[in-house]
This record gives sequence, C-alpha cells and structure tokens, in this order.
Amino acid sequence: MTISSDAPISKKMQIANAIRAEIADGQPLAGYKLQSLRELANRFGVTAVTVSGALQILIDEGLVVSVPNRGYFVSDADAPDWDAEESETSAQGSPDYAALIRHLEVLDSTVRSLAERVARLESLIEAQD
Repeated sequence: MTISSDAPISKKMQIANAIRAEIADGQPLAGYKLQSLRELANRFGVTAVTVSGALQILIDEGLVVSVPNRGYFVSDADAPDWDAEESETSAQGSPDYAALIRHLEVLDSTVRSLAERVARLESLIEAQD
C-alpha cells in the first residue's frame, strides 16, 4: 500500500488508519508483533520517522503497545493491567490470591477467545480447500 502525498490527511494518519483497520478486522490479532519500523516504512513507502509517528497515534489510542528492545504489539483490551494500583501482595507480603485469581480468569478468557478465533480461521481455511 502506498500512502498518498496529495491526501487531505497526513501520511502518519493514513498509516495509522490502515493499521487500525487491520486490527479492527482481526488481522493481526491481539498480542501479535507488528512488522518492524523499517518493514512498515518499506510497505507504506515512507520513512521510519513517519511510521513511528503513526504507531505513536495507535499507542495513544491504546491499540498498540511498544515493548522496548522487542517492538510493537497489538494490545489486548481485555488483558489485565499489571501495573495497576492493585497489588498482588498484601501488606504483610503474602500473595493476594484474590487479585491473582482475577488475573488468571482474565487470561483464561483471553485464551478461550483466541482458541475460538483459531477454530474459525481453520474452518475458513478448510472451506477454501
């Protein structure tokens, strides 16, 4: 996909819109690592700086997360906020089992959701064969 210089919106917004649409369509799935800045720049025919600006828009929207020295990943809105104020240990230093159970329940739900998506994709692939 080539980004238009003549479009009424900036190149970085065009890229953000394209990636946002892909995420909304379920491609890529939550947790998926996006292409590198260089690969996205080549794909869209722009500089890495422009791609970085587009990804920052998606980070600000909560659709993408940046992991230092790892890359950019599609965020999962249902994932637990591990940095939340809720501590996983009590004041006495023992584990907060209720918080851990809530996190496990969210993770279980996420895994089940992903398994359902995989099953749907496998059935679509079988239907095409």
